[in-house]
Amino acid sequence: MIVSVLLSRVSFIHVVISSSTVGVANLGSTNPNIDVDRRQLMASSRVVRQATSSILQTDPTLAGPLLRLAFHDGATREQLSDDLDNLAFVGGPNGSIKYELDWTENRGITRPLQAVEEIYSNMDGVSLADCIALAGAEAVEFAGGPSIRIRLGRRDATEADSKKRMRTLHSDTDRSLVDTTLPSAGLDSDGLRLYFGALGLSDEQFVALCGAHDLGRHVTLLGMPKSCLKTLTRECLEAAPVLMPFVSEDPDGFSNTYFKKLIKWNDRKVKLGEVAFIPTDVDLVVDSELRKYVTKFAKNKAAFFSSFTSAYQTIVDAGATSVGRY
Repeated sequence: MIVSVLLSRVSFIHVVISSSTVGVANLGSTNPNIDVDRRQLMASSRVVRQATSSILQTDPTLAGPLLRLAFHDGATREQLSDDLDNLAFVGGPNGSIKYELDWTENRGITRPLQAVEEIYSNMDGVSLADCIALAGAEAVEFAGGPSIRIRLGRRDATEADSKKRMRTLHSDTDRSLVDTTLPSAGLDSDGLRLYFGALGLSDEQFVALCGAHDLGRHVTLLGMPKSCLKTLTRECLEAAPVLMPFVSEDPDGFSNTYFKKLIKWNDRKVKLGEVAFIPTDVDLVVDSELRKYVTKFAKNKAAFFSSFTSAYQTIVDAGATSVGRY
């Protein structure tokens, strides 16, 4: 096993991280800014990242699905109270995605989840949620994106998160209703602001996060057997014979090409088959306030990478307990 080999390479470090103490600051230390198990956290992070990279070297098409897995595990988090002195949250990032494979939004998640679960099965004590977040970050870097360090110490859930939000969000536009914990592909720009704002992201950050669509592919009905077209079961969607990249140019690479193609689409200059955007993609250029960030990222890859990094950290670091990032 790839992961077992990697573990043996770092056998000089005893990687035992209790789920109750992962990343918790040393309360007995005179310096509360240092994690109790910093060396163990660094070693554990390194093993997960190296194992993910090894898997991607064998199958680079997993980069997009691994990033999507991390987002879908983390984005189900919901704040239940506006009281700053008594904040309460439910949901991810907590590994609950393993119980949510029957959700329509999670079609195509099984393959990357199995890859991360293989890594997790060879780790001693580190949470599945930590492994998912680390694998997503490593997938971005492997595909040519920024190096993203994240906090650790998430607790794994024992059941699915709620598919429906407890607090519904909406504005006065027809497609702004946010009533699910994962975003609808039909949301308008107001709906996107409400959804991602509830996760703590600014407009610039969530536009950057949408740049994840530069990487990977989505399910299509092309070539699907008639029996599947009648039912569209999870098994049929997982085994869809034709996957379509959002951006056909280098779908396994991470860059700012997505934003360049959005501008090209808005100018009606894209060719057939060049892109396969969904409504939430084109929202970013139809809305003039969001379009300025699309233009910024299309011109400046470094700015995109910086904003994407902060957005990813905001999503996956929720619920993590370590002081440092690894």
